[in-house]
Amino acid sequence: MLYKGLVNHPQERQRITYPWVYWDGRFSNVELNQIVAYCRAEIEPRVAETYGGVDANVRVSSVSFHGRIEATDWIFKNLNDVLSQINTRWYGFDLNGYHAFQYTEYYAQSGGKYDWHTDMHLGGGVIPEDMIGETRKLSMSLLLNEPGVDFEGGELQFQVGTVPDTPDTPKGRIIAFPSFMLHRVAPLTRGVRRSLVVWVTGPKFT
Repeated sequence: MLYKGLVNHPQERQRITYPWVYWDGRFSNVELNQIVAYCRAEIEPRVAETYGGVDANVRVSSVSFHGRIEATDWIFKNLNDVLSQINTRWYGFDLNGYHAFQYTEYYAQSGGKYDWHTDMHLGGGVIPEDMIGETRKLSMSLLLNEPGVDFEGGELQFQVGTVPDTPDTPKGRIIAFPSFMLHRVAPLTRGVRRSLVVWVTGPKFT
């Protein structure tokens, strides 16, 4: 990977693969609320599935998918800029792109959660149609509402070593991570958690 541009912290380009990184301030509070309003009004959410179909023991949430059209163009422009900078600065993956973002709602009253999993398909079972041909390599989650106010529980956690790692995730923070990282959304205990998720694909890791 040929990195472009200079940085003032060269150690960030050492051969270290960070389990996750974060980015703040790309979307204002007004813009985050606009994303939620658009996604909730535009498409009726459906029950989220895992690779094996609907499994309430693993994943309990509602999702909808949104492609790049005139109404969402500003969202994609912001996401693309952040994802490009994150990849250049920290990962250096060979990426091609993504065709849509996923809007997700977790409800405490229905036991909302997503147990430990990776976003990259590692073989076995039925391969989802949208994962045939390219590999999910860089995942991104943008929290759209406020933990501790709108919901409790629902932490995004990563399995790093023997102890789960729980990043601080306020409203508006983007968390990006390699799609092969084991992670989960812990069970909600109150309210509704809303997020926007992207999986950027590219050629198979070599």
